[in-house]
Amino acid sequence: MMYKILQLTDLHFGALLPESNDIDNVTKALIKRLIDTHEPDFIAITGDVIWSLTPNSFTVFQDVLCFINNFNIPFGVTLGNHDSESDFARSKLYDVIRSLSHFTDMSASIMHGERMSYYVDMTVDDVQHRLYFIDTGDYDALKVGEYDYITHEQIDWLIAADKDFNGVGQLFIHIPIPEYEDAKALGLAEGHQDESICCPKLNTGLFSQLLLNDTSIKAIYCGHDHDNDFQALYHGIQLNYGRVTGFNTYGHLRRGGRLITIEGNHINSVVVE
Repeated sequence: MMYKILQLTDLHFGALLPESNDIDNVTKALIKRLIDTHEPDFIAITGDVIWSLTPNSFTVFQDVLCFINNFNIPFGVTLGNHDSESDFARSKLYDVIRSLSHFTDMSASIMHGERMSYYVDMTVDDVQHRLYFIDTGDYDALKVGEYDYITHEQIDWLIAADKDFNGVGQLFIHIPIPEYEDAKALGLAEGHQDESICCPKLNTGLFSQLLLNDTSIKAIYCGHDHDNDFQALYHGIQLNYGRVTGFNTYGHLRRGGRLITIEGNHINSVVVE
């Protein structure tokens, strides 16, 4: 049995430009084609669903999630930095997500302030698998760098949740962690690496804790940087960028997604267009 997960990232719906409505319809057509072609068992969306500073962006967010829900495929979502720059809170967006009938049945979830962390369990060929979703926030309040970081509270939750899990784990986030930059600098990256890695300047230690606690996490998937789609095996953990999906944003790469396949305890992924 092969289990397939389609990662979509950086959809960027919203009236950013006069022609954005037409552009967003092209993004919807691409998503439909990717789903029809690859027939995923699960859809993972890794942030920047909308341009939240554009007019009626909350309604746009609702419409996009309903569009995804109507495929009748279980899905998970974590938010990106552009999803909550307006006057509505991230928690309000998570209320929308949780209200939808095909949003994954979470095995466990927790709110850390405005950020939601959760996981979903599944069995493939008698092997236990777990998908973790952790919200990486938006902007660095300390202004050490531009982008936010995973908090110690979130890391502690993940380590505690994983402690008694004896299977294969994967983690979905929006903003890449600093180890993506380290892996690229060491020449480990394979794929497009055409943009500086916009990771937090504060390293709060997620990756080191995954290693020191011998967690189940074998792969991490992010978005955020539209001209990167590389993979890098770094200390036994596969670091992956998704492929930018939305047309209503910058970037020269062809729009698409990342298709993750699971067979038994083996994970593989490729970019699909």
